[in-house]
Amino acid sequence: MRALRGRPGARSWELTEVPVPEPGPGELLVRVRAAGLNRADLLALSGGYPVPHADADGTFTAGMELAGEVVAAGPGTVGTTGRGLGDRVFATAPAAFADYVVVDARRALPIPAGVGWTDAAALPVALETAHDALVTQAGFTGGSVLVLGGTTGVGQVAIRLAAALGASPVPATTTSPAKRDAIATAGATPVVGLEELRAVTGVDVVLDLVGGEYLAAALAGVRTGGTVVQIGRLAGPAATLDLNTLSFRRLRLIGTTFSVRSADERAAVAAALTPVLDLVADGRVRATVDRVVPVDDAGSAAAHLRSGTTVGKVVLDLGDPAPSQV
Repeated sequence: MRALRGRPGARSWELTEVPVPEPGPGELLVRVRAAGLNRADLLALSGGYPVPHADADGTFTAGMELAGEVVAAGPGTVGTTGRGLGDRVFATAPAAFADYVVVDARRALPIPAGVGWTDAAALPVALETAHDALVTQAGFTGGSVLVLGGTTGVGQVAIRLAAALGASPVPATTTSPAKRDAIATAGATPVVGLEELRAVTGVDVVLDLVGGEYLAAALAGVRTGGTVVQIGRLAGPAATLDLNTLSFRRLRLIGTTFSVRSADERAAVAAALTPVLDLVADGRVRATVDRVVPVDDAGSAAAHLRSGTTVGKVVLDLGDPAPSQV
């Protein structure tokens, strides 16, 4: 089967032939139709993101989210509703940039009717990240949600999820005036640049995908007792915070990542999404797809994501089902 293989220090991946994996206990084998590209995939190439499944020489099959059809199942998966042979699923999984991928059955979710392969493949990482941060970590029950990094793949989904769960207002930031309309189209109030961000007040929850000076500027707009969830660090890993603001307003600052969570913890993140699948089915929660790129042109997809001009997700198209190899 085809797979995109990476190595430390490379700028992109090499499309090579590798054996089809076999599902073990509790696992599904999925024929991948489309796979979402994430900034963590680029970080993995530079050594900035852990790749536990890498070979001894550091090479690895890339990717972490996909949409496709279940073609085989290991022991312990029989009778799992929506995850049977032939079912369409979307999931987070390592080594997702390949024709066939082994997926922990607990992390595979049924694709709602009417949602295509491309849109489904753009959702798993963004939806897991946004829901875990907003609902599980922040305990959101209502109020205003500020999204820092509103034009990223996660940011676009976070805006729609927050609004669908009753958040109002939902301001969201971008550094580019040209992307103001993309924020508004997703359903948020555009906040362009630091000056506009410093004018935002009355926020109950901040979902921070940026870090740096944007995190520092956002604290002043959070109400007493509010919550800030630090998720991504597009502006860098360092920030200088006003501890008086943090303390006097009794703010909660929570850091979160998936890279160090156990298999059971990742399964729980996926299971928590079941109640919001209806929001995906009716279109209230969806990804923004910037562009779709054939898997054999993955280098251009990586370059486009690095350019900083994207709005939402870049998705790799793995084409029609390959001849059966299982």
